[in-house]
Amino acid sequence: MRVPPKKHLLELDRVVNESLDRREFLRMDKNENLMGFAENIVQDILKLVTSDFLTAYPEVEPLYQKLSECLNLPQNQIYLSSGSDAGIKAVFEIYVDPGDEVIIIHPTYAMYYVYSKMFDARLVKVSFDQNLKLSPENIIEKISPATKLICIANPNSPTGTVFSLESLDKIIKVASQNGALVLIDEAYHQFWGYSMIDRVSAYDNLIVIRTFSKALGLASARLGYLASTTEIVSHLFRTRPMYEVNAFAVSLGIYILTHPEIVAEYVGEIKRARKFLTEELPKDGFSIIPGFANFALINVGGKKKAAQIVKGLFNEKVVIKGGFGEACMEPYIRVGLGTLEQMENFLYKFRKVLVDIA
Repeated sequence: MRVPPKKHLLELDRVVNESLDRREFLRMDKNENLMGFAENIVQDILKLVTSDFLTAYPEVEPLYQKLSECLNLPQNQIYLSSGSDAGIKAVFEIYVDPGDEVIIIHPTYAMYYVYSKMFDARLVKVSFDQNLKLSPENIIEKISPATKLICIANPNSPTGTVFSLESLDKIIKVASQNGALVLIDEAYHQFWGYSMIDRVSAYDNLIVIRTFSKALGLASARLGYLASTTEIVSHLFRTRPMYEVNAFAVSLGIYILTHPEIVAEYVGEIKRARKFLTEELPKDGFSIIPGFANFALINVGGKKKAAQIVKGLFNEKVVIKGGFGEACMEPYIRVGLGTLEQMENFLYKFRKVLVDIA
């Protein structure tokens, strides 16, 4: 007997992860930490792996304790997840019924589109204009009693733009008046320097979600967490897996939180990389737009040229993003930021490709 899937899931198209072995490339396409960890840090981490570590189920309590200390929040306001993806999915599982309205900014992180379709929500997109501008009032005017969830990545990807904390306050208050939750995705908050996490106890409808994959450099660990009210976190715990995260993620998470200087050094390197491109690209007739994440958007003049540059750099063993489908993103390529040496390597190959396609 053939059992069909839920009908609406047949309309859900997923991009298959590429089979490319990215280890051979300068990986500037997924906003990973390109600086990497020093050898002494890697050796410290390897010492964490013992026989008991491998054979026992993960002990998550120490990571909850460390996060509670770092965030100045009680543990019952924190929920660990396997990457921020799993935390976002948990919010949809608990709060979004078929037909519920979910508001997102557009374009944004791909999984918001996926989970909206997966849970059969009615998706409302609030789009950036051609200048990558989006007013908080554009979001507020879409909020109604039919709205169940509003998702805002801040800073956002792929645009690198931010809403001020005051603007987010306005959105959260209007959402509360309409009985809607607001999820603020702070995957890149360290590069901006501001956060809404101190406000999670002040609002009864705010969820802040974060990842260890970006500034903390642990993309392979698949570790994230969210912070909210005790009530919302208790709801999420009702459907959590037997173990939220694995032992490797727990140990790596504690290590990196115990060494904030590692993160500070990386964030400083990203600021230097952005300054370098800001100064160098005008020499080639290009510029980067102001951004608040660990990537830069370079306006190369159009979708066709962006695609040519992506292809040319690929042939030079550099992977970036470009050829975006959204109108506001068409002229841009997105380049992950790394060390000054890596940025010099990128710029050399970028200039070489420009000559080749001229």
